[in-house]
Amino acid sequence: MKLFHFISFLSCLAACIPLSGAGTIGVNYGVLGNNLPTPAATTKLILSTTIRNVKLYNTDPATLQSFANTGIKVIVSAGNDNIPLLASSLASSQSWVQTNVAAYMPATQIIAIALGNEVLMTNPELAGQLVTALVNVHTSLVNLKLDATVKVSSPQSLGVLSKSYPPSQGVFKENFTSTFKDLLSFHQQTMSPLMVNAYPYFAYTATPNNVSVNYALFQTNAGVTDLNTGLHYGNILDAQLDAVYSAMASLGYTDVNLLVSETGWPSGGGPDEIGASVPFAQLYNENLIQHITLNTGTPLRPNASIDTYIFALYNENLKPGAVSERFYGLFNVDQSPVYNVGLTGGSTRNPPPAAPSPVGGVASPPLQTPSMPLPPNSQPLPPLASAPPPLSVPSSPAPPAAPSTSPQGKTWCVAKAGAPEQDMLNALNYACGVGTTDCSAIQPGAMCYFPNTLVAHASFAFNEYYHKFGANYYNCYFNGTAIISNSDPRCTFA
Repeated sequence: MKLFHFISFLSCLAACIPLSGAGTIGVNYGVLGNNLPTPAATTKLILSTTIRNVKLYNTDPATLQSFANTGIKVIVSAGNDNIPLLASSLASSQSWVQTNVAAYMPATQIIAIALGNEVLMTNPELAGQLVTALVNVHTSLVNLKLDATVKVSSPQSLGVLSKSYPPSQGVFKENFTSTFKDLLSFHQQTMSPLMVNAYPYFAYTATPNNVSVNYALFQTNAGVTDLNTGLHYGNILDAQLDAVYSAMASLGYTDVNLLVSETGWPSGGGPDEIGASVPFAQLYNENLIQHITLNTGTPLRPNASIDTYIFALYNENLKPGAVSERFYGLFNVDQSPVYNVGLTGGSTRNPPPAAPSPVGGVASPPLQTPSMPLPPNSQPLPPLASAPPPLSVPSSPAPPAAPSTSPQGKTWCVAKAGAPEQDMLNALNYACGVGTTDCSAIQPGAMCYFPNTLVAHASFAFNEYYHKFGANYYNCYFNGTAIISNSDPRCTFA
């Protein structure tokens, strides 16, 4: 793309400042609930804490007005569905920025605009429009003389990486390489951070027998050494972020900062959701806050200041997906703390309250974690996407991906011949339920309904899940009923 030649000149007209103070801790304010406090009550709650940075998933007028003259710094968001409009013309972008950002400033301190959320993984068809939208929004801010105050970025899932372990080998997926070259050029020239959503929780739950929970929770543990660099990692988050730094460096960008736009740990979940508990959530967020505010950086970027936004402010009872999705909040809807991490000024070491009882049902029968022994010297393998785990992962060494013989070098996740039918059925139900896989193609009358066999339908569902969440070996297990294949199945799979 040739969209950036004018950005450097425009950006030099104003002094660019960092997005926020060193090692800032903020919170994501989601509103997927039918019982949440009003924006005014929420503002009062936030002001009673040490939190002064908030990320929204919208540009709600009542919320932005409630933040006026409070000292709260705000990241606003445009939905994925707004990206085509913002990319369509500078005039459309200018109108959106004027209405949703400039109209509230300076009373409301808007410091950034997040365009979409995990666009490349959830709406890859928008990849060609994403950077154009970012450029248009930035140019609109320049026209309003707001570009020195308001930065523009687009939060991405770690699923954009094709490899994340060891961290030094982090690399972006080949189909996103061109987009990231343009995206990182934009961030470099506008001095804005790349936003990433990083969840050590999913690394732990995807491979609970291979990953130490202490490694996920910033607790004392043996850690992992990257043999390529000699750098030692004491927690998963640092390893995940360094994988992104390495991926950026592989494209020639070593001066773009990261902002963790989402991270967190659920305090409750379904019976099959390992690790979703109040004690673990309290430990993760408490240790995260300490890690970030001490400006320790990462092994690859020591002393780097990485602004980090905890997900989320409230437990949101209408969030879709696994039960745990509704229990990420720091606060209950009555504004009482779910647990204390020191944001309200009290001791962080009080005994945590009992975990909340799960609400709603799990969309499929829970499967059990294998009871095989933990292998010696197991190495954690952080997952790439923020995905629910494909049931459980074996504690024995995971099968390597089969050598590809397809013209495109692709692999597929298919049902394993001879696997117990009931286990396969449970796994199929999981993939199409809690796993959030789109299984409409194997419904009666749909294009992949035939052959109408359990193996064929399971292969479709497993493969959809596998590719949706990164095509990593740990995305293709399903309690031993799936296997990675280099042969394209009958139906047209991803």
